[in-house]
Amino acid sequence: MDVVGDMARALVLRTNQVRLREEMDQLAVEISTGYVKDPARHLDGDLTGLQAIDRSLARLDAFRVATTEATFLTSSMQTTLDEIQSRSETVSQTLIAAELTPNGPLLATMSEDAENALGQILNGLNRNVAGRFLFSGTATDRRAVQGVDLVLNDARAALAGATTLTDVETVLDTFFGAGGAYETVTYEGSNTGLAPMQLSDTETANVDIRATDPVFREVLKPLVMATLATDSTLGFSQDVQVEMLAKAGRDLLGAQQNVVELRASLGALEARVEETNTRNAAERTATGMARLDLVGTDQYEAASRYESIRGQLESLYAITVRSQRLSLAEFL
Repeated sequence: MDVVGDMARALVLRTNQVRLREEMDQLAVEISTGYVKDPARHLDGDLTGLQAIDRSLARLDAFRVATTEATFLTSSMQTTLDEIQSRSETVSQTLIAAELTPNGPLLATMSEDAENALGQILNGLNRNVAGRFLFSGTATDRRAVQGVDLVLNDARAALAGATTLTDVETVLDTFFGAGGAYETVTYEGSNTGLAPMQLSDTETANVDIRATDPVFREVLKPLVMATLATDSTLGFSQDVQVEMLAKAGRDLLGAQQNVVELRASLGALEARVEETNTRNAAERTATGMARLDLVGTDQYEAASRYESIRGQLESLYAITVRSQRLSLAEFL
């Protein structure tokens, strides 16, 4: 019995099995990923070009995250601004008509309508999407403004003693002006705006719209005036109530132009973000193709090679089994 010969044959078979299995594993990776398993070997050790391409792809991935976030933020803000414009414009048309039908119940209804609009707009400024408040600056973890009841309580206290439309306008100008109660008490966000987002090597997006923006103050001030016009604790005469409601309607209508301009500016930013995203995507596609040229593999050829090696491995396995059986027969 040639024990040494049997051991040598078994070793050869085992070595070939290991080699074929390793090659199969490598081909399986190349088939599934489309890239060679060992780039260094494929490129004869020169990885300079591949590393430069991978850095570019990593940079473009970071830009893709930034453009996605910018698109999300601007779209959500645009939705809020649309709601603010629509609701305030509707209310303004109602309030302007106060002078035409000056009777107590109707004036009270107008104030109630203004209060509902005020609450909706404040809720819009407190919009929270994906766990972040849109109009709070860098304080994305807390709401931008207080609720409608607190705002009205503060404004009501400030208006105590006012008796004429001029008095009311003076108080509310101070309330909503720089350093006033709206800025220091009502607003609960940060006074620091969001940092510009880097969309590409040359493009940034500044998505800094806070609830303290003058556009919002110009909408909120007439709504507060209209809401408190018929407030019983303030005791305005009916003539002053009519003046307040009508003036609030005119001011609210006048504020629409600034809302439209803010929306237009935001829309231009949305378009620029989209254009940058398109350019980045094209660059990423081109860079990905360059990487494929460097270390890509022919998946059809790899699959054919995989099947061929699998056939060889099955044949080798059959030979191994038959050889072991013959050796056992000889031993017996």
